[in-house]
Amino acid sequence: MTTAYSEPTSTTDDRMPATVAQAEAAWLVAITKGDEEQRHLMLRDCVIVHGPVGNVHDRERFLVYNASMGPTVEAETSEVTCRERGGRAIVTCFQKMRIRRVPDLPPFLVQAVATRVWFSTDEGWRLGHMQLSRRQPSV
Repeated sequence: MTTAYSEPTSTTDDRMPATVAQAEAAWLVAITKGDEEQRHLMLRDCVIVHGPVGNVHDRERFLVYNASMGPTVEAETSEVTCRERGGRAIVTCFQKMRIRRVPDLPPFLVQAVATRVWFSTDEGWRLGHMQLSRRQPSV
């Protein structure tokens, strides 16, 4: 299974995702739109482990770091697995993102193995933890 998103579109639907699949799809859209859209899907105490040196960031530090990398113009996932139990869901997948670091150059490809932990809340599914481990592009 491959899920992809590119070419961000605007939406006025502000509801939280009712299912984990909707949360994952909303996340792919949010990372192409920016901080506010991502923040909306994340719990206030969300923790993100990422980067080649194993950064551990809270939500706000991650969003600042992520924005400094340049805009994500395309995101997709493949080989998605989901385990849902007791109001929590663990999603693992391969994730590809194309990041525009320099305006005049093609977007830079970043590949990672992602693990996201979603929590069911009264507002819908919210991201509580994410770990991204960089992956070398296949030959």
